[in-house]
Amino acid sequence: MPDTELHCKIDEGQFSLAMFLSRLLTGLTLLYVTAGCLLFYREFLYNLTALRVPFSVPAGFVLVVAELFCALFLILGWYTRVAAAVGFLCSCACAWAFFAGDLNKMFAAFCVLLATPLLTVALLGPGRISLDFKHAQRRYTKRMRG
Repeated sequence: MPDTELHCKIDEGQFSLAMFLSRLLTGLTLLYVTAGCLLFYREFLYNLTALRVPFSVPAGFVLVVAELFCALFLILGWYTRVAAAVGFLCSCACAWAFFAGDLNKMFAAFCVLLATPLLTVALLGPGRISLDFKHAQRRYTKRMRG
């Protein structure tokens, strides 16, 4: 049987646009979740205390701030892979605390809905429409100049 070479031709512009839209919508979703945690901060911190998380108030503050920065980094495309991976972990921890450890259908749906775009961005990278790409271009041209 002869070997066939199959290649997937990807339009770089369309791929970058798709990754930008994925990052944008995922970042906006993370901002929405962070706003929910901030608007209902008493319940959020009470749930952390009820779940016996050590240092519940500082831990809750760190979780929400980390999720906020991950959302902003995703939207801008800065440290995209790290922001996506950390954003996934923070969003799971915030959802666990927000729903007081109750693994109900909303929590499962939330994790599945955010897992898909966050892990896609973490694996594939930001694309051309990002600060990571601009930074890589600057480093490359600086290195080539000598």
